[in-house]
Amino acid sequence: MLHGRERTNHLLYRFEHITDSVARRRVFDRIMKTARLDHAHILKIERVGYDDTGRLCAITEYPGNQEGLVTLADLLEVRGGRLEFSEAIRLMGQLLEACMHASEQGIVHGPFSMDELLVDRHGCTLIELFGLEQALHNAYSVQDARAEQTRTVIGIGYQLATGMPFGEHSSSNEGGKPSKFTKKNARHWDNWFSYAMDPMGGFESSMQALQTMPTDSEHIARLIELKPQMPMQSMKRPARSNQNIAGAVFSRFRRSANRHQD
Repeated sequence: MLHGRERTNHLLYRFEHITDSVARRRVFDRIMKTARLDHAHILKIERVGYDDTGRLCAITEYPGNQEGLVTLADLLEVRGGRLEFSEAIRLMGQLLEACMHASEQGIVHGPFSMDELLVDRHGCTLIELFGLEQALHNAYSVQDARAEQTRTVIGIGYQLATGMPFGEHSSSNEGGKPSKFTKKNARHWDNWFSYAMDPMGGFESSMQALQTMPTDSEHIARLIELKPQMPMQSMKRPARSNQNIAGAVFSRFRRSANRHQD
């Protein structure tokens, strides 16, 4: 949309009528909360209201270019299916930081897809309508939604870095090892992604994921403390005694992490 007086471009989101009053209130409240978020990687909501027919509407800035909106999926296709490893890790870190900021305000989105992530004219990645997924579908508890949003952000980072979909099959594929695409802290990146992929484990929050990303010695020390059970080069289960030790370490770390906001 073009603002009549200011001649500036905006996006208008017009939602279908929500007949359930509880769901309608939940979605409206979530959008109002999202409008108060102020983060470099969350698309800013400028106005919220209802149109003449009673349909909920939200207005944001227009982050596209002369060709239209550009999603992260579009960018990945233009780049041939994979970004440089450092680019992918930086982008993933930005998204995790945005999730952590929103969680500190009590807002959780749930699973992400690349089509919900926009790339503006300056190459900045923006999360579109943060929290709406959880508000619309209400399919997860807050704890599960937080874990799923962290898992999917890391999954997106994995695909950007390796060109392969995120999943268990990738962890056993030699070509999908992140260490193949970087020399810096290569083995630690394999372990970090392996821990994130573990269906029985994984990071519970974006803060936990950020605190263990092997970008420096302090983060690597935290990652080593987690002792990932399923290194990417092997899918074998550890011995029972090792499982007990690892379980105790996981429990201590999670209790410590849960004292803080995400």
